[in-house]
Amino acid sequence: MFGYIRPLECELKVRDLALYRAYYCGLCKTIGRRYGQGARAVLNYDCTFLAILLSAFSKAPQCETGGCFAKPYRAKRPIAPPQAALDYAADANVLLAYHQQADDWNDERKATALASKLLLEPAMRTAKKERPELAETIVRQIGRLSEVEREKTACTDVPADAFGTLMRGIVHQAPEVPQQDRAPLEWMFYNLGRWIYLIDAWEDRAKDEKRGGFNPFLLAGMSREEAAFLLHVSLTEAEKGYDLLSIVSHKDLLDNIMRLGCRHRTREAMKEKQHESV
Repeated sequence: MFGYIRPLECELKVRDLALYRAYYCGLCKTIGRRYGQGARAVLNYDCTFLAILLSAFSKAPQCETGGCFAKPYRAKRPIAPPQAALDYAADANVLLAYHQQADDWNDERKATALASKLLLEPAMRTAKKERPELAETIVRQIGRLSEVEREKTACTDVPADAFGTLMRGIVHQAPEVPQQDRAPLEWMFYNLGRWIYLIDAWEDRAKDEKRGGFNPFLLAGMSREEAAFLLHVSLTEAEKGYDLLSIVSHKDLLDNIMRLGCRHRTREAMKEKQHESV
């Protein structure tokens, strides 16, 4: 359910693409440093975005240069240096990835999900000690979401609200955020969470119908036009929160992600595909 918040790379300036990759690599290295090399496999784009955004409230530190653990043959490239924003994003990444794998195992009994869950358990326990409130928020909201899905409520709003509340909780105690920016940041992430849940559910319709899984769009009999409206409303509300933030660094990159990348991802999800049943 993660990995949707990404830039539209074809519209990025070269320097902003390099900056995005620097934070992606920086987050990967931070996860490896804090949780071991195996945990780097769960790196995701949404937490890269979180790291970039949290670092944007102050003057950005100078990037370092380094190589890649997974691709030692690749030339050295800019990498975001250690900082509180990367530490927090790494902790959130590990906690979210663990509970996503646990959820996949509980729902679908995927062997790969069980293996990933077991692999991540030591990292999860470490992250839980480091961020107990964040860990509790994630567990509570995923539990609420699971309950909604078990009840098979024919409504998109209730599960989307649960996931939006989870995403809002992720930034509730995030570091580097000025006090006046906390309310709009939480509103932004609440609506990004709603958008992530809805776009994921829309794209999973065929799979969920085949296996008899919960899908609010199928239960509600919602049309493509209605689904697109909900997705665009969520993004519009997220952008309202974003517009109120006092961004100091990375503005062009963040604008691309919020105004182009997420909208492009929505259009891609809403395209009609051959043989679609809905």
